[in-house]
Amino acid sequence: MNSPETVSVESDLALTQVAPDMPYGRPVGSLHRALEVLELFSVEQRPLKVGEVAQRLGYPQSSTSVLLRGLTDLGYLQQDRRARTFFPTLRVSFLGMWLHQQVLSQGNLLDFMEMLASRSGHVAMLAMQNGLYAQYIHIVSARTSRVGLKPGLLRPICRSAVGKVLLSTMEDDKVLRIVRNVNAVDVDFPDPVDGKALLQEIQECRRTGFAFSLDGVTKGSSVIATRVPVDVGGAPLAVGIGVHTWQRDELQESIKDLLREAMRIHFCPGNGEQQRQRVQVHQPSYQVIKTSS
Repeated sequence: MNSPETVSVESDLALTQVAPDMPYGRPVGSLHRALEVLELFSVEQRPLKVGEVAQRLGYPQSSTSVLLRGLTDLGYLQQDRRARTFFPTLRVSFLGMWLHQQVLSQGNLLDFMEMLASRSGHVAMLAMQNGLYAQYIHIVSARTSRVGLKPGLLRPICRSAVGKVLLSTMEDDKVLRIVRNVNAVDVDFPDPVDGKALLQEIQECRRTGFAFSLDGVTKGSSVIATRVPVDVGGAPLAVGIGVHTWQRDELQESIKDLLREAMRIHFCPGNGEQQRQRVQVHQPSYQVIKTSS
């Protein structure tokens, strides 16, 4: 009896396989949970109690308490015993400060995102590639009805507007390899990605600078996206503004104009604050010294 035919997935691209009930990636134990806790604080931007963290992240309260106390012992959270709340320490901000300095040398990314959300009255989403997905790394919303959106959310790179922008930075043959990989593992959509049609969209994105999704991932939601002129570690970034599908035709041109204006204000040379040179101090090699108990 012949064995069932298996689909070979090209191995030169890292795969991020995500089940429908795991839109933020496959969890990796307490490491995954610790990072989700820190991202939750970045969204809430206020002290949180154990019960609030457990409820928002869907964790058992007992293990959440242990996790928060562990992060406190490491110096990443501080605890207000009287109020029974936790809040990040400056140690958290220093983790990515060196990377933030590199980004600021190319433009003010955070103010850029705030401008897009406040001026559009909608939600602005910054994304980068993660395997076969576009992953939101920063979200700013001007309204509170965007349920389920938070940093870390994965979107299919071939179907989302931000994903198409990221694909537009690649050669066509690489795009088609990604399409084949997506079609080999994607079980969330009934129809496979049409590589020829996708290339036409990508060519149009290269010509105009914009990509679109119309009910492409979430029914009733559309996104207008473009590339951000900032690369982090050589990885391109895309930004999208999400609107209700019934509003897209009416708002599309004004949102494109807003994206262009925000780019000029925050990324054109000579605009904004004068760039400050950062003094790089030589650091000794990193070493963890463990003492015997």
